Amino acid sequence: MIPLAPFLKSENPPKAIIFPVMAIAGGYQIYLWGLWAAFCVAVTIRFTQKPEVTWDWLYWICSFMWCTSLIGWLAYKEQQSSDTIEEERSAQGGATFYLLITIVVFLVFAMAPYLANWPYGWFMKLTGLAKYMNG
Repeated sequence: MIPLAPFLKSENPPKAIIFPVMAIAGGYQIYLWGLWAAFCVAVTIRFTQKPEVTWDWLYWICSFMWCTSLIGWLAYKEQQSSDTIEEERSAQGGATFYLLITIVVFLVFAMAPYLANWPYGWFMKLTGLAKYMNG
């Protein structure tokens, strides 16, 4: 994306460049937040399958809170670095969008963990969590 920075910083960047760049950046963000949600679900499943765990619902609540709180913290940090009200509103809108996506993906993977193997199977295998996401 660095070669496109001069276009993005200009007053009127060409729409033929700005839309594909925004689509790629948005898709990348969605993929990463989905990966984070899949990781949180996989770790939760890993620990709730232990026989000594009796309050598995508490693990799920903590996992959900951890999954979503990272976005809240990053949004807060981004708002602190905003120079204008418009930048702050834009940051808040983006954070809300990504938070909703993360919540939906977390719930989907919590109910059907095997769905995480298609987009994030490489990461699950890399971390040794793939066996917990089979179903």
